[in-house]
Amino acid sequence: MFLSPIHVSAQAPEPTAAPEAANPKTGRIWRDIGLGAGGMGVAFLLDGPTRDLVLDHQGSAGRDLAEIGHGYGDWKKTAPFLAGGGILLGVALEGDRGARKATAAFFGVFAGSMANTLLNWTLGRSRPRDEMGSLHFDPWRSNASLGSGHTAYAFAIAAAVDEVTDGGWAIPFYAVAAGTGIARVYGDRHWLSDILAGGFVGLWVGRRATRAATGWLHVEGSPGAPGDPSVSAVRIEPLVLVDGLGVRLRF
Repeated sequence: MFLSPIHVSAQAPEPTAAPEAANPKTGRIWRDIGLGAGGMGVAFLLDGPTRDLVLDHQGSAGRDLAEIGHGYGDWKKTAPFLAGGGILLGVALEGDRGARKATAAFFGVFAGSMANTLLNWTLGRSRPRDEMGSLHFDPWRSNASLGSGHTAYAFAIAAAVDEVTDGGWAIPFYAVAAGTGIARVYGDRHWLSDILAGGFVGLWVGRRATRAATGWLHVEGSPGAPGDPSVSAVRIEPLVLVDGLGVRLRF
């Protein structure tokens, strides 16, 4: 399901906002958290059946494709190339402004990944291969399952690219991020709810951290930067709805 709301504004007197609508940004944050929590609840119910289905349909071709996703989501393998390449491309296209945009994106990816790492360490959920079940938790241990670090990292990259670019540059990054999450389930490295949690944290934190960094670094024309927050852009945002999943294209 694809939803494409187009917002058109006009110069007109604004009605007095109701108390609960006084801070729409706060309302959006709680909406995002609520959607994420609802999606997680459904995913927890599907963890066991999803794993059984995947294990019943293993194949050599699928495992080879999954290795690509594992590799992309491993920050130790890809972060130096993505960070260095992003800065070089930014400088080549936009000079100093491009370097600052790449730096803001790097900060967003780092923040999204670290937020998930904290969640992962705090909850200490057992991985599927441990054969302890999807509801076994041993808090304060490393290399746990919830949320998926590879998926969080991949979606933080997509969110950061989405924030610092216009148009559809982020589309392939979202596609690869989704593939990374699928690979983690297919390879029996994570439960379904792990990748949804990791993807949500990476996307949500990565987007907001990148947006904040563009303001700190005075990236002109970027959301949060002083002076010019109105530059048009296309935003691609995954949605978790009551009756399904979707993607919103916001113009």
